[in-house]
Amino acid sequence: MKSLTRGLPVFLPIILVGALIQALLVVGDPVPTVSWWFSVKAVASALVLIVTIWLTMGFAAHTNSRFSLRLLLSVTVAVICGVAAGVLNPILALVVALVSLPVLSAAAAGPLRSVARTIRFAPLRAFFGLAWAAVLIIVNVVAALVLGFFVTGPVAAGITWLVFGISATSLATYWASLHRRAHVQQ
Repeated sequence: MKSLTRGLPVFLPIILVGALIQALLVVGDPVPTVSWWFSVKAVASALVLIVTIWLTMGFAAHTNSRFSLRLLLSVTVAVICGVAAGVLNPILALVVALVSLPVLSAAAAGPLRSVARTIRFAPLRAFFGLAWAAVLIIVNVVAALVLGFFVTGPVAAGITWLVFGISATSLATYWASLHRRAHVQQ
């Protein structure tokens, strides 16, 4: 968590700007219809999500290749897979998110085979990291649903994306530190 607190001045603007843009995309109460305007807002929301995750994972990695095209493509594929999985079944979106965490951290930190190296190096930390991520994602989704009952519109969207951003940042820094430890020790 030391890297999270040290990186707070970098992570905070990413989280706040991402949450603000996502909140502004909800202005006017967009109803899912077959219209160009709704499609533009949905694509814009996905692009904001991709850029936010790309920046968060990149800054968490602390490497020279942290903002690589490989990371951007990996994040794009992960978001598209997550959206497709979420349309099919919400549980599948959780599985995609859990698989994406170590893969995206590895894409930011170095070779993709470093996922296996990290899990071999610290299997308990990897297991607890995945369990913590699953619980955190489920709690975030439940909190967003409950928040939707009491607060709606841009305020609810802003708060939801703020919480999601803080959670994503803590998970990204955790997995990045696991990857760094595995590469330093081996």
